[in-house]
Amino acid sequence: QGLPGAGDNGLDGTTSWGRTYWGGAIFCLLADIEIRKRSGNTLGLQDAMRGVVAAGGVHDQDWPVSRIMFVADKAIGLNVMSELYEKMRASPVTPDLDILWSELGIVDVGGATRFDDRAVMAAVRRAITTPPAPSGGVAN
Repeated sequence: QGLPGAGDNGLDGTTSWGRTYWGGAIFCLLADIEIRKRSGNTLGLQDAMRGVVAAGGVHDQDWPVSRIMFVADKAIGLNVMSELYEKMRASPVTPDLDILWSELGIVDVGGATRFDDRAVMAAVRRAITTPPAPSGGVAN
């Protein structure tokens, strides 16, 4: 539902709720994967977004998207967010999701989703899907 349709001009130009929501999800997934690739799998999208929050980019602030991307990139020391946004904002980008799932080791086996740890980006998938370790805070 997030992939561009006929006549679509990119994420900034869409008026479709599904394209906006799911297209944003695709953007976030692609950004997370690229951040992990460029950082040797030591950083992810979560680190970039923590940087935005730390800089004051919270829900009651109205920042332009370009500022969010700049601050996110600065937080991780990479230009992933700005580059990807520039690529996807005005032009339709259609990633081959079947190839992406295969590279991440996400496979359909008889209607059930399974993980293949031999896949080329299995370590990236594990980093994305493994819950973070407890922070050492007080349990409820």
